[in-house]
Amino acid sequence: MYLNQIKKQIFKLNEIPKLGKDLDKWFNLRDEVSFLLNTTEDCIPVYFTYKYFFLHSFIVSANKMRKGYIEDLLTWSSGIISYSYSYGYSYPKGKPKKKIFKAMSDSIGAKTLMNSTPVIFYRFNMDYKEKSFIELNQKIEHLLDIYWLEDKGAYCKIDDNGDIEEIFTVEKDKKNQFTLCTIKKKDLNFYLFLTNSVLVRVFDLDKIHDSWDSNVDYERIEKSYRDTKNEIFFNRTKALEEHGKPTRAWIRGFQIIRNKEKLSKMRKILEGKEDREYVSFIIHDFKNKKIVEWSSNPNELGSYFVKNDLPFGTSPAFFNPQILLKYKQDYEKYSFAYRQINCRGAWSISYDINEEGQVHAYISDLSRLPYEEQLYWKSYNEKPKAGISSRAFDSDFLAKWDFDYDPLFSLKEILKKFPKINYKGENIKIWELPNVPNPNLIDNLCYVDTNSKKEWEDQVLNLAKIIVDGLDTNTIKKISKELNCYGENLGSIKLLSNILKSIKMSSDEIEAIIDPLKIIWDIRSNIVAHPHKAYPKGDLKKQFRDILIKTDKSLRKLSDLISNKRLNIN
Repeated sequence: MYLNQIKKQIFKLNEIPKLGKDLDKWFNLRDEVSFLLNTTEDCIPVYFTYKYFFLHSFIVSANKMRKGYIEDLLTWSSGIISYSYSYGYSYPKGKPKKKIFKAMSDSIGAKTLMNSTPVIFYRFNMDYKEKSFIELNQKIEHLLDIYWLEDKGAYCKIDDNGDIEEIFTVEKDKKNQFTLCTIKKKDLNFYLFLTNSVLVRVFDLDKIHDSWDSNVDYERIEKSYRDTKNEIFFNRTKALEEHGKPTRAWIRGFQIIRNKEKLSKMRKILEGKEDREYVSFIIHDFKNKKIVEWSSNPNELGSYFVKNDLPFGTSPAFFNPQILLKYKQDYEKYSFAYRQINCRGAWSISYDINEEGQVHAYISDLSRLPYEEQLYWKSYNEKPKAGISSRAFDSDFLAKWDFDYDPLFSLKEILKKFPKINYKGENIKIWELPNVPNPNLIDNLCYVDTNSKKEWEDQVLNLAKIIVDGLDTNTIKKISKELNCYGENLGSIKLLSNILKSIKMSSDEIEAIIDPLKIIWDIRSNIVAHPHKAYPKGDLKKQFRDILIKTDKSLRKLSDLISNKRLNIN
């Protein structure tokens, strides 16, 4: 059952019906038992409280699920809700001795629960605005490698596809006094496997109809329910009024949820070798000198050390460059490094672009992508129009360093170590990365790889945010005032130009620094943000690369100027 279904079902179970047949059914409590039986897959409720219904859960060693545990667990006490770690002292020999008490260090009514692991702790702090709050047991949090995200209201992790997956949810509705915690079954299974344990859910349900005086019971009908197949056990009591009509009914019991997955499957998950699917790609099988469609399954790829006819894992597959647009447009999820795409902490892949503009990657690298991501790459797969790039051939096959000038890489390198100006004994920045929502702003500055106007616009905006917005207006104003070239209505670029004139730089040197900044800002302002001008004619890929070359030279000249102390103010 899924989260929204669970919530709706809990609310429905607690609705008070009108008098009549519906009331008899309401007191039978069969729907509540069905709810418990139907919430052992997908999202599993491990704690909730709402009106008549209460449920709490514990991780208990599987070794305790032997003789006598059923009747023992039926004696569980309500004190377990707030039972956590604490401290105290005793006087064994007339002197105080400190002691730390572990959660569930005594039986609390059921010996089977002694030293078990509570799934959650219900904490109280009367000075805190929430007054009470729920904490997931850190042992569970750490072993499942999950962490709390406030905006999700859940303990989460990054899944194989790089998406945020909610594993343990916590929902509190103050208005309705409703609290619900759930855990994903697959993650619970893994925890139970690691700890050789079972999940024990204890529950208590007490229904009273407000149309009768429930304080007077003329008869009580008690019944024991033992379902060994589904491992749910409880005692039920129904109270009747004078004319035999039910006025109250309650059950109290427990349910055991086990990991029923095969041990072999769990061991594969533990070792990171779980079964998975692989996609086939059109590759250049240079070993056998042919273009062929081949599976990316590592077991069907050859190596340089074993003689066979299987294609090498370094056989390249080629793709339409539009494949990169998805990654460039989602800066929260993806980032770019040198010839590499990174998806949060989930996966990464190396790639390059050949002289025909095709993206290429080795089939062994493609095999390590999640299956869904492989399918995405498959949709852009095409036959090669040229070989791999000379840069990739030199570095990946000849083990040579790549010394060719790369303006994008060069620009990023100078920005990472951009120097500071000494202003009257204080080191201040004339440029620094602006504070923007995109944490990967520099990483996501890329070449334009298609003639898509959208891609070109996005990269121009990135470049403008990094370079022009990164100019520190306060620093530039301070220096221009000291050099008597300040103008109240002048922007950062014009003031910087005035500063360079004041320190007697040649007009050619000033243009080399200032003109690229003007070009970037002009394109950003008059074409991208406010389209007053036409797009550049010709190849947008080449046009943007030319801007990067000029920008790299501009920032390097400015950096040299600062390093040589020509902008220092004593």
